[in-house]
Amino acid sequence: MSSCGAGSHKEEVTEMLAIATVDTPNEAPLRASAAGSAGNLADRVVDDLAAFGVTKYFGVPGGAIEPLFGALARKERAGLVEVIPMRSEAAAAFAADGYFRATGRMAACTATTGPGTSNLLTAVMSAHADRIPMIVLTPQVALKKQGRGALQDSSSDGYDLPRMLDECTRYSTTVTCPEQWPHKLSRALARAEGGQMGPVHLSLPSDVLSGVAPETPTRPFAVTRPAQAVDERGVAELVRAVNEARRPVIYVGDDAGERAHALLDIAMRVGGRVVTSPGGKRWIGHVHPAYSGVIGFSGHVSARDAVMSADLVIAFGATFDELSTSAWSVLPDVPVFAVDRHAEHAYRIAGARAVVADTGSVVEALWHGVPARVPAVDWERPPPRPSGFRELSTGPVHPSELMQWLGRTLPPDVVVHVDAGNGFSWSTRDLDRPSPDTYRVAMGLSTMCWAISATIGAAVGRQRRTLCIAGDGAMLMSSLELTVAVERRLPVTYVVLNDSGLGMVRHGQRLAGAESIAHEIPCVNFDELARACGATGVRVTTQRELRDVPMRFLADDRAGPCVVDVRIDRVAVPPIGDRVMGLASGVSK
Repeated sequence: MSSCGAGSHKEEVTEMLAIATVDTPNEAPLRASAAGSAGNLADRVVDDLAAFGVTKYFGVPGGAIEPLFGALARKERAGLVEVIPMRSEAAAAFAADGYFRATGRMAACTATTGPGTSNLLTAVMSAHADRIPMIVLTPQVALKKQGRGALQDSSSDGYDLPRMLDECTRYSTTVTCPEQWPHKLSRALARAEGGQMGPVHLSLPSDVLSGVAPETPTRPFAVTRPAQAVDERGVAELVRAVNEARRPVIYVGDDAGERAHALLDIAMRVGGRVVTSPGGKRWIGHVHPAYSGVIGFSGHVSARDAVMSADLVIAFGATFDELSTSAWSVLPDVPVFAVDRHAEHAYRIAGARAVVADTGSVVEALWHGVPARVPAVDWERPPPRPSGFRELSTGPVHPSELMQWLGRTLPPDVVVHVDAGNGFSWSTRDLDRPSPDTYRVAMGLSTMCWAISATIGAAVGRQRRTLCIAGDGAMLMSSLELTVAVERRLPVTYVVLNDSGLGMVRHGQRLAGAESIAHEIPCVNFDELARACGATGVRVTTQRELRDVPMRFLADDRAGPCVVDVRIDRVAVPPIGDRVMGLASGVSK
């Protein structure tokens, strides 16, 4: 057995590389790994992760990561894993994000050292901001080359990418010898799905990946979320406060979880209302009589009115960040209980009572601890969404009308992923989904292009029709990920809000009275681009033409990928006033 030092392990690597003495220094590890046996650490990495349920790999091959891809090739032939090559490294991490949201299981994303790993950074940051767990696997140049000017050296003697990733992961480490792998993997898995979930990063030098796997087994433990200790005293205080309140409002936040849908019935039982953050909109159906809408960015007046008239607010999984609170301006000066699996975010609201518990435990406590009652006040029913839907209109499609059409047309179980930008603001206000967990956004970092690849990850996980709403700006950044969907014939549909520009930027500059600059984009026919990539392309230039969109691309799980290029009204102003004022002032409201 080798040690972590420069002894026998280095000699083993030297012997492995001896066959490649005629190669350049950077070609040698590639040839050595290709000739390596099935008993190296790379095979052990794949076997161990598969044992813990990680069987999907989204990534880009090449360079120092090749020993891992060699192991993946062998394991994929054996039916143990599935490798989904993406067109960019950021897309690989976005897809792993979407896969977890769809299945509740972690995936791995992979990239080579140097620029491959740096390309991952934005997408890993996005997952960290939204508390999405994933395994990030990257290589390093061989240990003996580090610090000598090796190509793409990302060690502490180079660009130190593990340290960069340490800032946007729950755990980032370099495995410097095979014997470290078992305990470092165990620690990474525990961190990924711990109290605050998120991505974890394991960096493995190419010679370590090609080295002999350790004899020490990886400690077997189930990759499950830890048992949650419930703050019984806090729950009791919350139940007592609800019993005494006349106008309770339940606020469903980004991390409320799948039990949050039951809060609608709790609200009916106690005579209260339910509002959500933009991200919390995921967890409930939007047509329930107790639902008052979204507060925060692009939200509803009815939701703000409900919250401002409340005498008690019970928040579940709330992040209390800028976008979900209209710059911390929407919560009244009343008692606020913040229910979450941790107390990390409660401090953002002065005087909030943190209750460390999962949503399900508090739902049960409220159901049994608060008797059904007639509402103490007559809540004002939310007005209908702005309509004016013109089915036979021959003008450009109004984005609000597009969202309403999608809400009426899509089957209730089709999951919609919405990208940052113009589409997010319109869908937040005007797209209603009847079933919980069929509306997903990633607003922790508000990263453009997330939805384009998250939709692919979700389709890989569910094999069901999945829809993405994105602007033309985001599609230009990441549109060729469509070829991944074509290659695998995934049931995905992209609805592109095409206004030949960065709509959010254009309208934001105008509303703020700023200079108008850098928001125009040449007209792109995304339907033709789709056909060039092997997908179906549909162009919609008027409201009337929406009815010509083939229903199979909105409902059929067997139909392949499709792009619907919708020419939207450039003049229509998205509901972004609060955000614009916050940016213009430079201070919290």
